[in-house]
Amino acid sequence: MIRLGLPKGRMVSDTGSLCLALGVDMMPGVLRYQAQVGGDLVGIYLMKAPDIARMLKRGELDLGLTGGEWLMEHDVPRGQWCFGMSSYTATVCLLMERHDIREPRLVRSVVTPYPNLARSLLADVVPGARIVAVAGSSEGLVPDLGDACLDLVETGSTAALNGLAVRRRFGVVTTHLARSENCQVEQVKPVVKLLAAARPAAS
Repeated sequence: MIRLGLPKGRMVSDTGSLCLALGVDMMPGVLRYQAQVGGDLVGIYLMKAPDIARMLKRGELDLGLTGGEWLMEHDVPRGQWCFGMSSYTATVCLLMERHDIREPRLVRSVVTPYPNLARSLLADVVPGARIVAVAGSSEGLVPDLGDACLDLVETGSTAALNGLAVRRRFGVVTTHLARSENCQVEQVKPVVKLLAAARPAAS
């Protein structure tokens, strides 16, 4: 069986499109489905985006749709990213309090939901800073619980409402279907092709 993880939450519309491509009608509250592609059974699991990336890395899923930031956080190589869905587009940013005039290199602590990614991106920018991992949004924790935060910025409105300003941009991310290193590439190829064809025209 091919194991496919699809996200809940704000990416659920894309999840619905991919399920329809597989011949599955989603029902409220149902988190597991099955489909047939060629001669292969596809198990479809609705999950949180971070868990999809984590389980792809471990080989517990064969395919999954999740954010590029989570794929990088869990070190899923770019060669395993199959195609983009553009459920959202955001920039990975270092944010500090608007009135904090310190150079980023003087920051002592950074709050983030992406601790591994933060260590990689910030090694030369804020050397020696303590990385404080949180499970959700980090903007509200600066400056009381951290000097800065590393998070995604889409419109910038949340940062502005919390008195933060972008001090460094590290690149744009969007959503991608990715595969596990351990999957049977030829076996999953028909599923990847079917799902790629279901992408909205704008993406």
